[in-house]
Amino acid sequence: MAFSMRWDGRQIAASASTGLNEGLFQAAEVLLAQANSLVPIEEGHLQNSGVAEVRDGKGRVGFNTPYALRQHEDLTYRHPNGRSAKYLEKPLNQFGPELEAIVAAAVTRWIGS
Repeated sequence: MAFSMRWDGRQIAASASTGLNEGLFQAAEVLLAQANSLVPIEEGHLQNSGVAEVRDGKGRVGFNTPYALRQHEDLTYRHPNGRSAKYLEKPLNQFGPELEAIVAAAVTRWIGS
């Protein structure tokens, strides 16, 4: 029984890169959704400023208001309705393995196709 195989390392690397970017974006979107369930809300500006993106091979999630960092870090603030400080850190710690699995699955899909 004989078979032949053609290896195209450049195509595999390109597919892996595409899968990585896709997976990072999907994971960033999931993290942003989880963070939005905790982000403090007074008027909604902080929550509405949330972004999920992939830049330079890195997934990024953030909130773009002048007070986003302070709201995230200051544990003395009290927030009603289950909202809290550490609104990014908590879901990242809680869902980290699931986010990694999202990225791995996307890379695997692209390499296998």
